[in-house]
Amino acid sequence: MKFFVNLSIKKKIISAFLLICAIIVFIGAEGQYISWRMDKNAEDMYSDYLISTKNLKTIEENLQYTNVKVLKIIFDEDKSSIDKRANDIKTVMNSNKELETEYETLIQTSEEKQYYQDFKSALTKYEELQVKIIELVKEGKSDEAFKVYQVDGDKLNSQSYDNLEKCIAANEKLADQANLDNKAEFKKVKYQIIIFTFIAFLIGISIAYILSRNIIKSLNTTKELAQRLSNYDFRTPIEVTSNDEFGQTDTALNIAQENVRELIKVIMGNSQDIGASSEELSATVEELSSKVDVIDQSVNSIVDGMQNSNAATEEIGASIEEVDSNINILSSKAIKGSNNANKSKERSSEVKDNSQKAIEETKKISDEKQEKMEKAIKDGKVVDSIKVMADTIGGIAEQINLLALNAAIEAARAGEHGKGFAVVAEEVRTLAEQSSEAVINIQDTIVKVQKAFKSSIDTGSDILKFINTQVYDQFDKYGELGDQYYSDSDFVSKMSYEIADMSEEITSTVGQVNDAIQEMALSSQKSSEEAEIIRESMNETTKAIEQVAITAQNQAELAQKLNEIIDKFKI
Repeated sequence: MKFFVNLSIKKKIISAFLLICAIIVFIGAEGQYISWRMDKNAEDMYSDYLISTKNLKTIEENLQYTNVKVLKIIFDEDKSSIDKRANDIKTVMNSNKELETEYETLIQTSEEKQYYQDFKSALTKYEELQVKIIELVKEGKSDEAFKVYQVDGDKLNSQSYDNLEKCIAANEKLADQANLDNKAEFKKVKYQIIIFTFIAFLIGISIAYILSRNIIKSLNTTKELAQRLSNYDFRTPIEVTSNDEFGQTDTALNIAQENVRELIKVIMGNSQDIGASSEELSATVEELSSKVDVIDQSVNSIVDGMQNSNAATEEIGASIEEVDSNINILSSKAIKGSNNANKSKERSSEVKDNSQKAIEETKKISDEKQEKMEKAIKDGKVVDSIKVMADTIGGIAEQINLLALNAAIEAARAGEHGKGFAVVAEEVRTLAEQSSEAVINIQDTIVKVQKAFKSSIDTGSDILKFINTQVYDQFDKYGELGDQYYSDSDFVSKMSYEIADMSEEITSTVGQVNDAIQEMALSSQKSSEEAEIIRESMNETTKAIEQVAITAQNQAELAQKLNEIIDKFKI
C-alpha cells in the first residue's frame, strides 16, 4: 500500500485503468471463447444430429415406398408395369445408398454404429428378397411371391424399421444432449460475465475511492495551508505523507513557507530602521532643496548675463561680416575692372593693328578693283562687235528671205516639177524669218547689256571715288581713336590694381578683427551653453530633490504601513 501511495499520480491512474482494461479484456475473451463453443455445438447439432435424423427419416420413407411397390407388383393383375415399378424400386434404393453413405460419415457413437450395421444387414437381405419376389411375379407365381413376402419380408421390414428407429432415437438423444450442453454453457457464461463484471465494478470503485481519497486528502492539506497563509499564520507546515506529485508540491510549499517566514523575520527586523532612515532622509532632502534653490537663482542670473553679452557679440560680428562682405565685393569689382581694362588695352591694340591692316587691305583692294574695272570697260567693247555681227546676220537673213521668196515664185512657175523646190524654199524662208527674229532679240539683249555694263562701270567708279575720299579719312580717325582708347584703358587698369591692393589690405585687417570677434562670440556662446546646461542641471537636480523628498515621505509612509502589516504575521 505504501508503494502505491508513493507512486506518481500519472502511474496511479495508468495502473488503475490498465487493471480495469485487463479485466474487460478477460471478460471479452472469455465471452468470445464461450460463444465459439456454443456456435460449434449448434453447428454440430445441425450438421451431425439433425442431418443424420433427416437422412434416416428419408431412408425410412423410401423403404416404405419400396415396400408398397413390392406389394403392388404382387397384387397388381397388370403385369406390364412390373419392370417400371422394379426400376422405381431400384432408383429409390440407389437414393438410399447415397443417404446411407452420407450418414456413415456422421455416426457419433459405437451404439449408433451397431444399430446401423444391423440395419444394413437386414436391408441387404430385404433387397435380395425383393429381387426374388419380382422374379417370382414375372414367372406368374404371385401367390408364392406373396407367401415369401409374408414369411421373410415382414420380418426383414420390421428389423430394418426397428434399427432405423434406434438410430433416429440415438441421434435425437445426442441432439438433446448437445442442446443441454449449450444451455449449460450459456448459463456458465452468463454467471461468469456477471461475476467478472461485479469484480471489475468493485475494483473500479475501490481504485476510484483510493485515488479520490488520496487526492482529496492532499488538496485539503494544501487548502488548510492556504487558509493559514491567508490569516498571516506561517507557523505550521504541511505534514507530507506521500512522495507523489501532491507530496512533492507539499514539500515545495513547506520550503516556500519557511523562506517567506525567514523573509518576514528580516523585514520585521529592518522595518524600524527603514522608518527612521526615511525620516532622516526627508529632513536632509528639505535642507538640500533650500540650498539648491539659492544656487539655481545665482545660475539663472549668470545665464541671463551671458545671453545678453552673447547677443551684443553676435551683433558686432554681424556688422563686421557685413563690412567684410562689402570690401570683398569692392575688391572683386576692382579686380574685375582691372581685368576688363587689360582686356580693353588688348582690344584697343588689336583695333589699332586691325585698322592699319584694314587701311592697307582697302587700298590694295581699291587699286585691284580699279584695274579690273578698267579692264572690264575695255573688254566690254566686245559687245559692240557682237552688235555689228548681229546686224550683219539680220541683213543676211533678209537676203535669204528674199531669195526664198524668189525661189517660191520660180517654183510656182515650174508647176509640178517645182513643188519640191517650193517646199524647200518655204522652209528656207521660215528659217530666215526665225533668224531675223533671233537677231532682233539678240540686238535688244545687247542694248540691255550695254546699259547694265555702263551702269555697273559708273557705280564702280563712284565706289572707288568714295573709298579714296571718305573711307581713308575715316580709317585715319579710327586709328587715332584706337590710340586714345589704349591710353584710357592703361590708366583704368593701373587705378584698378591700386584699388584692389588697398581692398586686400582692408580685407585682411577686417578678417583679423572678425576672427577675434568670432572667437569671443564662440567663447561667449560656449560659456552661455555651459551656463544653460548648469541651469538645466540645477533645475533637474531641484526636481530630483523634490522627487526624492516625495519618495522619502512615501517611503516613511510605506515603512509605517509595512510595520502595521508585519505585525499581523504569526511566525
